[in-house]
Amino acid sequence: MKSVRVYSYRWVVLIALMAVIMASEMQWLVLAPISRAAGAFYSTQIPADSIIGPDLLTLIHLLVFIFISIPASLAIDKIGLKWTLRSSAILIAIFSLLKGFGANHFWTVVVSQVGLSFAHVLILNNVTLVTARWFPLRERGFAIGLVSFAQYLGLLLIMIISPYAVVSNPELVGYGEGIPQLLLWLGIATAIGALAVLFFIKEKPPTPSSLEPIEIDSFISSFRLLLHKKHMGGFIAIFGLMWGLFNVFIAKIDSITAFIGVQNSNGVVGLILLGGGMIGSVVIPLLSDYLRKRKIFFFISMLGIFVGVVVFAAIPLLDTLFSSPTIFGFIAAGFLGFFFQSAIPLGYQYAAELSYPVQEASSQGVLLLNGHFIGVILLIFMNLHGGAFLEHVLIVSVALLFAAVLAAIFIKESPIIVTEDERLRAAVDKESVRQGR
Repeated sequence: MKSVRVYSYRWVVLIALMAVIMASEMQWLVLAPISRAAGAFYSTQIPADSIIGPDLLTLIHLLVFIFISIPASLAIDKIGLKWTLRSSAILIAIFSLLKGFGANHFWTVVVSQVGLSFAHVLILNNVTLVTARWFPLRERGFAIGLVSFAQYLGLLLIMIISPYAVVSNPELVGYGEGIPQLLLWLGIATAIGALAVLFFIKEKPPTPSSLEPIEIDSFISSFRLLLHKKHMGGFIAIFGLMWGLFNVFIAKIDSITAFIGVQNSNGVVGLILLGGGMIGSVVIPLLSDYLRKRKIFFFISMLGIFVGVVVFAAIPLLDTLFSSPTIFGFIAAGFLGFFFQSAIPLGYQYAAELSYPVQEASSQGVLLLNGHFIGVILLIFMNLHGGAFLEHVLIVSVALLFAAVLAAIFIKESPIIVTEDERLRAAVDKESVRQGR
């Protein structure tokens, strides 16, 4: 057994990375929970009933990810991890402050969002590399799990902070007031988080943290390898639809809140969605590992998503049958969150096993890019004419999900049905860990 040395400083690096990712996620969705209030605040600066509006900010984030993800990976290879992260930190600090101080001007906010989105992609594309360089194999899953926790914590916090900081009830005087203060203080907090990366990130520890560092293939080579794997083409399409719809529901959460009859942009639907997701992200993958089944639990998750979207699409019909369909919307939000967030980590593991020996980080990159692409298409249609086609997109999504559920039946069971711990145990057992200074 060979030994490797790890350094306590790895936790400083990870905390700095978590701080800036959490702040960046909050910047992405800061106006999503209060989209209607933001529309009222910027009403004199944006055309009525057009794709241009507060929801444009969430769309920009997804678009930039699609176009910049591959070039960002190339940039990381060329200039290294430390300088990529430091450059990203500088961009985040500059554009978060510009967004805050220019919050009264909608197009200043839009330009700032573009800059923040560029930096966000660079940061996210470095996560696997950071954990590979600084953490031993047995700690990498935990480290990446903490980064994912920071992402979802950022989304959860913004669902609380934005409605609290802004006058979000249309029946109150000053509807929409508070947005400049919200963006300013969030901009300052984001800049502080970015400075943590600027000052605390290092390229790599003095000695390697593991005998088996992770290497990530290029997107093009990974995509070619995955398409040659039987069943992976269909799985990529199914997962992309599911991930795209998750992005749509998060990005359009206030419009969906209005759709189910809630007049106040209070963020409650978003909290229910994410709260259900936190439970689902643990329960279903745990059952899948325990029972050594992937296909049945992924199918159950897809079926749950289908049912949840059907309920949302049927809200106008329920409105004619019941005095208030809002309660059905709340239940559907929790239901959707539970199965969305169970399908995502389970889908990653399922895909890694279907595509073995393609590296897991590479398969995840392909799944994410495809999911963002589908999310962008759905969001564009949802934003047309001021969101007039939201109901139509939901109905189309029901049809697409029905086809996806049927297609999931024909995806084969994992050929190497093992848990993540079992898959890595042999490699973990090859190295012992010594604590360095």
